[in-house]
Amino acid sequence: MQSIGFYAKRLGSGILEMFKRLPYAFYILAHPIDGFYELKRDHRNHNLPGAVFLFIVLGISAILKRQYTGYLFCDPGSKLNLNIPYELTIAVLPFILFIIANWCFTSLMDGDGKLRDIFTATAYATVPMTLINLLAIPLSNFLTLSESAMYTFIISFGLVWCYGMVFFGMMVTHQYTVKKAIITAILSIIGMAVIAFIIVLLFFLVQQVVGFITQLYTEISFRINE
Repeated sequence: MQSIGFYAKRLGSGILEMFKRLPYAFYILAHPIDGFYELKRDHRNHNLPGAVFLFIVLGISAILKRQYTGYLFCDPGSKLNLNIPYELTIAVLPFILFIIANWCFTSLMDGDGKLRDIFTATAYATVPMTLINLLAIPLSNFLTLSESAMYTFIISFGLVWCYGMVFFGMMVTHQYTVKKAIITAILSIIGMAVIAFIIVLLFFLVQQVVGFITQLYTEISFRINE
């Protein structure tokens, strides 16, 4: 029977290896086509734990941006109602929905990427948004209201950069032409909306069922105790 120390050492080795691979994300930023291609083809760069870590860092950066953005560029009252799980979900969920929708459509459109490939490529594509979120914090505390256009431009640039990286990641992962990648991206966005609608519908349905069961239980308990 192997000791706890063995598993702890193995876990530590795995975490160290994950962090060694993470700088590859910056290579992808500079060379998106080659970077995403090598990310998929070279198993040494296929860092699934690192991809999960990048999504977590994205969520954390969104929380930090919400809490520490300068008062001129945010609603001060919103900082008093921080809901960490909600903020993490809002930051990461759109990308998760994209991954699911993209996998569904590309499975039918001769896509070359597996679900793991899409997940990893999308995670690495979120790095620009994480960087911009972190950059926005000091900028918002130094810029004046008259310089708000610069702040808005930087945030918008980060979003465009991130979505562009997601597009290149999808195109390279599935070995699509630009035209086919654009069509797939549009279908994926539609798929995201459908999945989100189904999730909301199921949420309200479950809420109604739970409410009915609770009300029924309360009524029965009241009748029994009469």
